[in-house]
Amino acid sequence: MTVLSHSGVHARAAAQVLNHLDALQQPLTDLSNGSIEGDWEGALELVGRSGDALRQVWPLKMPPTGWAYPQKRMQHFLKTLGMALVMFVQRKLQGVDLWRTSFNVLKGSLIAAGQLLAAWIREASTLTSDWAVGLDAGGHLWEGPAFCDAHVAAFQDRIERIYALRDLHEELSALLSQEETSALGLGSVFAPFAQLAALHVSEFTAAAWASAEAEHERRLEVVSARISQKFKELFATVIIPNMALSTSQQSGGKDGPNASVAVAHPQQLFQELRQYSRLLSRPRIAAALQAEQSALAKQVDQYLELLQTELDKQQDGARGRAAINTGRLMHGVADSISWLMQCQAKASSVRDILQLLVGTANSTNSTESTAANGTQVGDAPATVALRSCLSTAVSLVQTIETQKKDMFTMWQDDVQSQLQDMASWKTSRLMTFDAANSHIRCHFNEALVGLLKEVRQLQALGFNVRREVLQEVETAGKFYRYGMVLHQCAHFYNNIATEMIPSQKPMMLADAVEFEKVLMNPKDATGRDITWHNASALEGYVRRLSAVAERLAMSNRRLRQWHSVLAGKVVGLMSTDLVRHKDKWVAAVKEMRDIFAGLEAQYPRARQEVWRHHWDFQLYKALEVQFRSGLENINKNLPEMEVSMVCRHHKLQYDPPLEELRMNHIAKHLNGFLGLPLRMKGVSSLSERQGFFAPIADADPAAIAMVYESCEALFASLADELRKYQDWLVLGDVAGDLEDYVEQQLCGSSNSSDDGSNIASNTGGDIGDWELNLRMLKQAAQDVDRLPNEVRIDCYKISLAPFKAYLEEMMKRLREALASSLRKKALSERQAIDDFLAAGQALLNLQATSVEEIGKAGQEARALVTRLSEVPQLRKRIEEKNRLLRQMAAATPAGAASGSSLAIIDLSGLSERWDSFVSQLQAYDSNLEVQRQGLQGQVLKKIQEFEGVITGFASRWQSIKPRGGPTGNPAVVMAQLEDAARQLADIKEEADALCKECEALGVSPPAFPQLEEVQADVMSTQASWGSYRDFLTERDNLAHKDWLSMRDQVWKIEDFLTKWEGTCSGASASDPGKAAIAVVLLQEIDAYRRCLPHLKSSMRGINWEDTHWVQLFSLLGFKAGTLTKETVTLAHFLDKADAIIAHVQQIKELDAMAQGEALIRKALTELKLWALQRMFTFVSNTDKAAAGGQAAAGDTKQGAGGRVPLVKEWSEILSELGNHQSLVASLKTSHYYSMFKDEVASWESRLSTLLNGLGVLQGIQRRWLYLAPIFSRGALPAVASRFRHVDGEFRSIMSQLEASGKVVALADLPGVLARLNSMATQLDACQRVLSEFLEEKRAAFPRFYFLGDDDLLEILGQAASLVVIQTHLRKLFAGIHRVRFSQDQSNITAMSSAEGESVELSTQVKVTETIEAWLDQLTSSMRSTLQGSLSGVADLSDPFSQAPSQVLGLYHALRFTERVEAAIQSGTLPQLASELRQELTALASKDCSNHSLLQLKKQGLIIDLMHSCNVVEGLLGTEGGEAPPRSPGDWVWTRQLRYYAEQVSYQLVIVLRYDKLHCTSEAAVLQGLCWLGLE
Repeated sequence: MTVLSHSGVHARAAAQVLNHLDALQQPLTDLSNGSIEGDWEGALELVGRSGDALRQVWPLKMPPTGWAYPQKRMQHFLKTLGMALVMFVQRKLQGVDLWRTSFNVLKGSLIAAGQLLAAWIREASTLTSDWAVGLDAGGHLWEGPAFCDAHVAAFQDRIERIYALRDLHEELSALLSQEETSALGLGSVFAPFAQLAALHVSEFTAAAWASAEAEHERRLEVVSARISQKFKELFATVIIPNMALSTSQQSGGKDGPNASVAVAHPQQLFQELRQYSRLLSRPRIAAALQAEQSALAKQVDQYLELLQTELDKQQDGARGRAAINTGRLMHGVADSISWLMQCQAKASSVRDILQLLVGTANSTNSTESTAANGTQVGDAPATVALRSCLSTAVSLVQTIETQKKDMFTMWQDDVQSQLQDMASWKTSRLMTFDAANSHIRCHFNEALVGLLKEVRQLQALGFNVRREVLQEVETAGKFYRYGMVLHQCAHFYNNIATEMIPSQKPMMLADAVEFEKVLMNPKDATGRDITWHNASALEGYVRRLSAVAERLAMSNRRLRQWHSVLAGKVVGLMSTDLVRHKDKWVAAVKEMRDIFAGLEAQYPRARQEVWRHHWDFQLYKALEVQFRSGLENINKNLPEMEVSMVCRHHKLQYDPPLEELRMNHIAKHLNGFLGLPLRMKGVSSLSERQGFFAPIADADPAAIAMVYESCEALFASLADELRKYQDWLVLGDVAGDLEDYVEQQLCGSSNSSDDGSNIASNTGGDIGDWELNLRMLKQAAQDVDRLPNEVRIDCYKISLAPFKAYLEEMMKRLREALASSLRKKALSERQAIDDFLAAGQALLNLQATSVEEIGKAGQEARALVTRLSEVPQLRKRIEEKNRLLRQMAAATPAGAASGSSLAIIDLSGLSERWDSFVSQLQAYDSNLEVQRQGLQGQVLKKIQEFEGVITGFASRWQSIKPRGGPTGNPAVVMAQLEDAARQLADIKEEADALCKECEALGVSPPAFPQLEEVQADVMSTQASWGSYRDFLTERDNLAHKDWLSMRDQVWKIEDFLTKWEGTCSGASASDPGKAAIAVVLLQEIDAYRRCLPHLKSSMRGINWEDTHWVQLFSLLGFKAGTLTKETVTLAHFLDKADAIIAHVQQIKELDAMAQGEALIRKALTELKLWALQRMFTFVSNTDKAAAGGQAAAGDTKQGAGGRVPLVKEWSEILSELGNHQSLVASLKTSHYYSMFKDEVASWESRLSTLLNGLGVLQGIQRRWLYLAPIFSRGALPAVASRFRHVDGEFRSIMSQLEASGKVVALADLPGVLARLNSMATQLDACQRVLSEFLEEKRAAFPRFYFLGDDDLLEILGQAASLVVIQTHLRKLFAGIHRVRFSQDQSNITAMSSAEGESVELSTQVKVTETIEAWLDQLTSSMRSTLQGSLSGVADLSDPFSQAPSQVLGLYHALRFTERVEAAIQSGTLPQLASELRQELTALASKDCSNHSLLQLKKQGLIIDLMHSCNVVEGLLGTEGGEAPPRSPGDWVWTRQLRYYAEQVSYQLVIVLRYDKLHCTSEAAVLQGLCWLGLE
């Protein structure tokens, strides 16, 4: 039993330990795997969790006297955890090259590893130290020193050493250049560590690590020497000079603005020294910088003296201010303490850097002993100076600390002594009104504001303020915000009059009145004045006041901004030239109107009028200034207009013409400018009607007259400018025929009457004429160059460039004309010489063949001899002209004239030709006689040969002469006849020539009788065949046109055949040739007539395709491929007349097939055209509500919400589809359907899909339009996802249809019918669920039946929306038009009618999300309110004006019933009738015209009284002879509508009693009104 009990105790203790340590199992497992969550942060968190767990485990006891976790076991567990962390670090850094990896990459891991190990060492030490003193130990004390894991500490030290070595290397790399790094071998300083496992820390690796470090230090010696040199340069050029400069500036600047800048500058230098602290701490570098440290100590000592001086000055200033301002609460102590803390921070910074440098100096003299004064024996002078500075800095820090504490203590005493005076504001009013200056004064103590700020500043600086001060500050802090707001509002009220622009005050009147109303009445809901004690009421008042003040201030700021904008525009117009920049004026005024229009939503136009009037008057001033300025210089200030001076029709003028310029100038510029004040409209009602700015134009008529006078002077100047250049147009008068004019003036007439016998007589013109003209032309060109390119006359810039170009062109043409005429004259002279030589040479070379030729040649030879002296003269003239042409060519720029016009005349070879010609002319006469004798023998031989020609032609004619009618091809016969006639004419001409030659040579002329016989026979035969030739020519003119153009002109063929039938009928048998031709013609005409009917009917080829034409050509026997429908002519068909007649039936069948196929093809084309052209008509449905609803529901599908295209004109599209379906069905009945079977079937399927799909889509669109707004408001979440799916699908389909636009695009959508049917099914389901939901709500509150589905869903979805409530309540309650809400908008407090009558509810109705509940409460409250009002009507002094209309009407109905029954019982019905008439008269005479509500009450009561009078009078004179009622139960009375009031359970119940056996129309109307009143 003992063993079992001990086991149970151990088990329970183990369970407790496990319970606390179990949470560490998984993190430690992950730590050992190196995959702990959070990486370094996760491991660091594990350290904290381990400490917490061990704190729970350590106090656990092991009954009876032991501990569950003894100290030895805890030490082992702590060592295990430490080793786990070391192994985690090793695993994280495993594989990382600690010496070559970039320090930026490695730095984070080294820091995290050091922090992790330091945290564990600190946690373990803290745990064991706390347990040693009994903290969280539960009596289980730790024995001995605190736990310290030497291995973890050594490993942490190794990590830190690695970090220090790498950091040192980075600093060295930053100081050295790349070349220096390579030269000094900085990259190899880590070589001693390369083969060393740096993360394996043990006593066995310590020696290797120390050796590597020593080697590393040795390698850095060379680098340290270079770094020392760098630091020497840094101290000499930067640190020491800047320190000296800053201290000198501060000592000389005193309290100037640069003093603070100078003091701050040494801190930057100290920060730079701290940056290199690791390098400066190296002994070798520190030893090399002794001189620099001495200089630095001197500057630091001066800097400390300056700090001390500034501190003394601050103390003296503070004491002086305290003496002057004794008793003042606010003395800026926080600023003074803050300044002291800044000085302390500066002194501390100096102290820290000095401690670093002194520590470095100590390390260099570590072998020396320490003296009694703190310095070390053998210290260098630099070290002594640094130690002295350090002592001064420490003393200064302590002094500042003491002064800071003393200053704070004095401030607390001063504040506490005045706390009593500060509390007076708590009992005062919020604000008071000073009637003397109409200012508001806020009673919140302003001193508290400064106190509150200083307390917060001092607390932020780390000072503990006394409790009494804190309590007062806390109280002030509660009301600080309210006090500041009230101060601001009071200041705003006091200065609002000066802040507002006078013309804008009417626009802000409503806001100002509301602000003053709230400001002047600081009262709570009960009407009591608000004081500082009532925090809740004060908060509400401040909130209301801030709101109205901010609204007024914002309105004022906004209007002032717009006022500034308008001022800028008007000021800009003041300097905007009205003449040049009228468009800027128009734009500026339009922008001003737009500004006013944009503000009308907030400030109606009626309230803007004063402001608008102000700016109209400002516009008036600006317009007046610019108008007067424009009148003075309008012609000069007008926009510059360019005018060109041109020459047209030989006349100098402007482009545009001068008159057009004058009209435009006056109409567009002058009249437009002068009419501006008449046409201009400003921004207010004053200037909207014309005439506001008119006085500006009427103010100075003399100036306006001067404007027109200056205009006339301007155009006179323009006209004078034209006349100035008029003389230059001399050349223009002959510009059209300049060459002819030059030719005529210089060369004389070229068409001389001389016959050319004298060569020199045709030359004319002397070379001096050309020379004179060229000199004058050169001078004129120079004058043209001196003309200006443009002339400015006021606003017109006249460009003379076109005019000068015209003149230059004329001179160029004149020069070219001169050159051309000169060369032309030279050429004519050379041509004269050539012609003379050619004529002479031709004469000399002529071999005469007749006597005439011989005689004529002799005469011509003698004439040539007489003209031989003329040629040398012509040659001399040509040479002179060549000389002038050379001069002109040399003076003409390259490319200015063509080379041919200035080329000289070539005279080479002329001398040789002339000498040869003269010698031949002298020997010419002896040759002429020899030629005459040889001609006679030649003529006789020609006659013999010619007779043989005649015989041969006669024989050939007999062989080709036609006999009777034409045989073979008539065209060949006609051609042979024409060829024979031509040959006969040639032979006849040759015979005549032979006869003339015989006569000239003295030979007897020959006779040719056979020639005459043949000629007579040819002429006779040709005459017989003439009619057939005419027939063929006329036929070919018609038949050789293409058939496609002739098929509608077959009537021309008929007319042609009729004409020739008449011609042939006149042939006579006496002329066998003509009779034979007539027979042939009649036969051809008959063949043509037989085929004409078929040409006109079945062969027209209308609607034929190429296949049909091929079949026709095959039937008629044409070779395949030789003809097409474009190339076939009527002649082809006429030539095949017999084939046409033979195949007429096949041709008719071919035409019928073509027409049938054409009809089908036309129908299919119409379908294709409809498919391409028929577009949907879309309307845009911007579904903003849907978009918002879907976004709220989390629907993120693209396309949800936004614009949805909807289809219009469904009926028209569906009707067209039905017609097209009928058309396709009719095509299937055609005999020629088979060729189009596939296409027709495709269209049949497509149209069926479209018709069915569009029918379904129409229904979907109609239901979507109904459901989309409903589901967009979040209704029916259960089916919302289903609708969203349909909505997305619908939007997708409609977007695709809109993108295409075509109706047939619907049929091209994949699976469209299935998608549409699915959407329709889903929408039906959504609508069913919606209908069920609405029926449930209507069943719960039947008045919902008065609302449509959309309205009901809106009010259900927005039950707390005031706008929705106001919109739909009038539909639920016929007597309620609006309701009034409480200030917090949560309760309904009153109901109002459409006429504006308001009734306060006896019980307020709270508006909640459960709309049925509060609507039912509203119904009950409405009834109870009316019941209560009805009960108190009798107690009102004036029920007519005080009671609600419905209650008043019901009260009169109750009173009427009561009075009638009393009158019946007392028999005083006549008196009652008289009283009612009097009441009716009195009510009708009552004047309520000034009060619409009382007028409506009056009308209703008059109707009721008239009915009451009719009822009473009816009771007195009943129908059918009935007696008047004697008791209230008589039928005569009970059949009337009666009202009774009964008191049941403290409720007034109105009972209507009415017998339906007798009811007048008036009673029925009144009954309906009564039911409305009882609602």
